[in-house]
Amino acid sequence: LKRSHQRGLDNAAVLVVDTRDMGVRALVGSANYFDPSIHGQVNASMAKRSPGSTLKPFIYALALDQGVLHPATVLRDVPTAFGPYTPENFDGRFLGPVTAQEALIRSRNIPAVTVAAQLTQPSFYEFLKRAGVSHMASENHYGLALVLGGGETSMEELARMYAMLGNDGRLRSLRWRREDPEELGAELLSPEASYITRDMLRQHPRPGFEFGAQSSDRVAIAWKTGTSWGFRDAWTAGLVGPYAIVVWMGNFDGSGNPALVGVDAAAPLFFELADGFRAGGVSLAEPQRQWPLNVRQVEICRASGDLPNAW
Repeated sequence: LKRSHQRGLDNAAVLVVDTRDMGVRALVGSANYFDPSIHGQVNASMAKRSPGSTLKPFIYALALDQGVLHPATVLRDVPTAFGPYTPENFDGRFLGPVTAQEALIRSRNIPAVTVAAQLTQPSFYEFLKRAGVSHMASENHYGLALVLGGGETSMEELARMYAMLGNDGRLRSLRWRREDPEELGAELLSPEASYITRDMLRQHPRPGFEFGAQSSDRVAIAWKTGTSWGFRDAWTAGLVGPYAIVVWMGNFDGSGNPALVGVDAAAPLFFELADGFRAGGVSLAEPQRQWPLNVRQVEICRASGDLPNAW
């Protein structure tokens, strides 16, 4: 924050959860508890905020489970109307045909809304309700805008959902004390959909690297950014080895700031945490997960995204 102060960024929060036992390992609820100018006594981990695009991985995970797509399915990033709703991309541009994996890690809005519109049982709204997102209005209230952060979640809820991706699709409660019991949890996603979604998110290069470039990271990091409407919240959430980390930057009074962009504001802090774990000797070995999975690697047609045929 000292580095970012000249850009008007004065507050941040971090939540770190060990997915193996769901223990909360670290929580910084605000930058300074004793600073009234930033409303420092607010605990950001419990505050309901727009999650921006941090929920998109779960749309693709549901679509994998429902047979809507696979990572190489070709989606259309073109101007599209969903009834009266005409979403746009963050950068105001369209890429044309993109694979599902590209659409997710490049955070394209049109493909995400298109995929969400094809979900059946559960719908994205029903999934969020099952995942424990509280105080939601009716499904009709949000419509497809829910896909792009039209609802509100808390850091705790986001951490539980990202931990679920790391726990083969099982949603479990956070443990704040050692004596809290460990839950088996409820399976909201298949282990296969969880694995493939994690794998897609791991193809996302860390800030400063071009798409398709390989960083020198030995630790596979699955991560996603989010920026709320009006630049009120900058997010990065993801899995670093066995840990689920959620980083938020913003202002508790809800004021916007053009610097509050997930990849520019929150992602550098997220990766500094990951690097700090490694430098501090924290083991980032992948936790034990379900294996073998009912997943195969097959050749597909690059142009169509379908299985090869006579053409």
